[in-house]
Amino acid sequence: MRTRKLPNVRTFSLYLAKSSVLNFQDILTDTAREKIDSGSATSISTNELGDKATVYIFQTVAKTPNWITDLSRIFENVPNIKNKSSSALLIFLQQERIFITPFAHGWQYIDDTKIETDFGLKVAVNSLNDAKLKRIDCSHLGEAMKGVSQSAFQRDIQSFGIDEALDLVMRITGTAEKDGFAKNITGSTALKISKEMAIEDLDVLAEEALARFKSSNYKNSSFHIIDKVTPIRDKVSIEALDSEVLKIIKSSGDNFELSMPGWSEDDVVYYGFFGPGVRGRHPDLLISHYRAALGQKLSEISTDTIANKHGIVAEFNNELLATKRWSIKKALIGSITFNGGLYAISEGQWYRLDQQFKIDIDEAFDHLNEEWDSTPEKLVKRCTIDNKKSGYEPELDYNRRCAKQYDQICLDQEILTVPSIPYGRFEACDLIDIKEKRIIHVKKSSRQSSVLSHFFKQGSNSAKILKTFPEARDILVSKIAQISDEKTATECSNKLGSSMAGWKVEFHIIDAPRIDGSFKIPFFSRITLRDECRVLQGMGFQVAIRFIPC
Repeated sequence: MRTRKLPNVRTFSLYLAKSSVLNFQDILTDTAREKIDSGSATSISTNELGDKATVYIFQTVAKTPNWITDLSRIFENVPNIKNKSSSALLIFLQQERIFITPFAHGWQYIDDTKIETDFGLKVAVNSLNDAKLKRIDCSHLGEAMKGVSQSAFQRDIQSFGIDEALDLVMRITGTAEKDGFAKNITGSTALKISKEMAIEDLDVLAEEALARFKSSNYKNSSFHIIDKVTPIRDKVSIEALDSEVLKIIKSSGDNFELSMPGWSEDDVVYYGFFGPGVRGRHPDLLISHYRAALGQKLSEISTDTIANKHGIVAEFNNELLATKRWSIKKALIGSITFNGGLYAISEGQWYRLDQQFKIDIDEAFDHLNEEWDSTPEKLVKRCTIDNKKSGYEPELDYNRRCAKQYDQICLDQEILTVPSIPYGRFEACDLIDIKEKRIIHVKKSSRQSSVLSHFFKQGSNSAKILKTFPEARDILVSKIAQISDEKTATECSNKLGSSMAGWKVEFHIIDAPRIDGSFKIPFFSRITLRDECRVLQGMGFQVAIRFIPC
């Protein structure tokens, strides 16, 4: 019989095993099973929770904490304290599904391939009020990075700035509706709940959570954004996408980066690589480190290598100094366009993004892409005296030639400083066409996504500064007086006016056309271009992108 304890506010985490998992021990990692088999872990079963339940208790040998050793170097008579960190996994069956609740560091003994990766998130969006959120964690596909938006107050989901098609929502925290299910909820892979309850209530909680996991009520709220990406489950499609990723890794493409899986709960001390022929320890996690570790063996890796043989190890900042491992594939985050579709990978899972979004981005790019009235000045190709090496002239030389050719002012590498503005050093543009009221930014090559995205953001930022701060315009006019003459500076001042009305921001990209004769930029750079153009147009600027063939 249960001896119930009066409920108080408790916090529990709950994981859901995949429906294909039928046995409790199948959920455990190899390390956990080894501990059980060796007798260093204890398992106890009962029928007092759910249909049946087992708790696995993991104990460690007591040892002196690292901080005691550090303190002993500068203080005398520091007590020789020893810590013994223990943890547990409570696994139980309810409604013909297996649930797991970890205690302390017990989550490290869960085989993450055996659990539903969106269980907590689905329960959360079917339980939370979309106007009372506290925090949202997401992976931004355009930037291959993870972000956290949080607030000291409850806010609606739109105010967190979530991009419906670019952000994979990984974790949501908020205040639950007043239906008795929970007080506060955090949903990711695990469901984390705070409410007045006792451990004996976990089975009832799990049953309700399972119902909410299966519900589609969230589709009628702002949480419908989580459906903007669709998981790919077809094995043939996954193999094809994996092969495309491999080509990009080998060619040093910038579509992908490495990231720690979102279900890890502790801070990391260091990252390292493991597997045949690859080693190295680093304070951060970058795909460039993986390429460097492989060296000449980079060309030898296969899809099986990144999925099963090579991986990442992280040491966590807890009393156990525990480590966790995962494959290179599971660490990949980024996207590709493949067979007419836009696909993204996060934590080893492939997703297809909303096709309408891709269409909208392509249409926005086509609308901004302007043709020339006459053939533009081209980049000059130069050769060494012995004719053994050739290359194009530097951007600065090109911009200076254009300034003379088209009666413009070259401001390339001319840094303006506005003391009254935080971080007030900026480059106004590469060329300024005073007569036609054009701010022109020039970049060689349209092949590198990160470079172009920075290029567009930089152009948007400089226009924003010039538009917003009169003193920035005054400093620009002074710079033009130094470079040219007072007459030109006065003309510029008059054209700028008090609001820069009628001015246009143009992005000029020097590049060779694609095979079909068209000019393109990487997809996620197109997203950045669209977003920055919206900002510029909102400030009253006209915006265009033009290509200069080379």
